[in-house]
Amino acid sequence: MERDINEKDVAFVINNSVETIYDDRRENYKSFALVNHSLTNQQTYLMVVPSKFNTQVSIISVMWQTAGGLQRNGFSKVR
Repeated sequence: MERDINEKDVAFVINNSVETIYDDRRENYKSFALVNHSLTNQQTYLMVVPSKFNTQVSIISVMWQTAGGLQRNGFSKVR
């Protein structure tokens, strides 16, 4: 577990994202969803930047986000 983020939460975001967008500048996709933070057990936004190779998904980056941070990253479906 790195950054207090577990694999189960990363898989949840990939499979149940609220929104997925394409970043033209970085030429990759970004997704986010609400998950329970492992330390606070409160609903928190988790953003995942995956890279798909064939049928296997590699993760480029994963980070906790605020609503403002998601909006700065180009997401529009933030509550």
